[in-house]
Amino acid sequence: NNFLWQHRGGSYVLLLYGLVCIFGTLANLFVLIAFLRTSHIRNLRNYFIANLAMSDFLLCVVTAPVTLYLTRNLFWPFGSFACQTLASVQAVNMFVSCMTLVLIAMDRVLLTLCPIKWQLAAVAPIICYCTVWLTSIVIAAPYFFAVNAEDVMLEPWNQPYIDVTLHICGRKRPQTCVEKAWHRLPFSRRTYTLSMLAIQYLLPLTALAFSYSQIGSAIYKRVKASTTIGQKRRQVMMQRNRKALLLLSLLVLIYAAAWLPMNAYNVLSVLEVIEFSQYRYLFCHLVGMTSACINPILYALINDSFRAAFISVLRPVIRSCTRYTTVSTNQQSTFTFSFNEREPVKHQEAQISI
Repeated sequence: NNFLWQHRGGSYVLLLYGLVCIFGTLANLFVLIAFLRTSHIRNLRNYFIANLAMSDFLLCVVTAPVTLYLTRNLFWPFGSFACQTLASVQAVNMFVSCMTLVLIAMDRVLLTLCPIKWQLAAVAPIICYCTVWLTSIVIAAPYFFAVNAEDVMLEPWNQPYIDVTLHICGRKRPQTCVEKAWHRLPFSRRTYTLSMLAIQYLLPLTALAFSYSQIGSAIYKRVKASTTIGQKRRQVMMQRNRKALLLLSLLVLIYAAAWLPMNAYNVLSVLEVIEFSQYRYLFCHLVGMTSACINPILYALINDSFRAAFISVLRPVIRSCTRYTTVSTNQQSTFTFSFNEREPVKHQEAQISI
């Protein structure tokens, strides 16, 4: 089943995928839990961050394991419908993630440039969610019809007697999940791949760069034009704004660096410049998956309200782990301090040493 994977380092690839999936799953899950359990952060704009966390959570739970299985194994034992569905769900998750990043950037730039005029309506998040998910499904729909589970025609299953042998043994011909049905569509695989390069990478990257450059320029001009603050206050604001500009630049660079290898590999592969390589493909996909681990940190943990919600969610866990602390004194006695929210309470235990 995995004779194409007889290379050194296969276990390291599995380990890296496992680490990325586990970290990304837990990080985005914490964002969703904090959002659902803390009522005061469930405002209209934080719904965008929650939607980003949901799409990245699905990337780590569905997309990464399925991609790893499809690349590592030759056979697909789950049928044609599962092959088509899971392959298209991977594309939907990636499109939702990148489109949500664009929505967050556009909302921030409009809020910065037009803070009074730009007000989100109560139904705006629902409309944005439906638009993003439906658009992603429509864009990924051709992939559903292009992928199919087909019978394997390699040795020994291409022999003339194989059907009789399989019938006698009570076995079925193995299948593999491949992209070989592009002839059903009105466009080629090359056209679709180049279009996805523009939709999933170039357009979002351009939108992110433009939006955050406008935000940085507006912040810089406001501080520079202000004449009612003192010199010390101005220096503090300039230092804070430099950090904000650095963060905005980091958002654009991380998105560009994370998805560049995957898109470059797809384009070079469809143009037949390079041949398919499992290690190259998995490396490029793994780099792209790191965005699902970094997004919760950049978009949620740096948010003051989300950070406070994280602390409130983790506080009961930390408190239960540190509720009882035992301290040994020089005398033949031991004191156990049980901590509550007001003050520690001391209990004495007789003749017990640590």
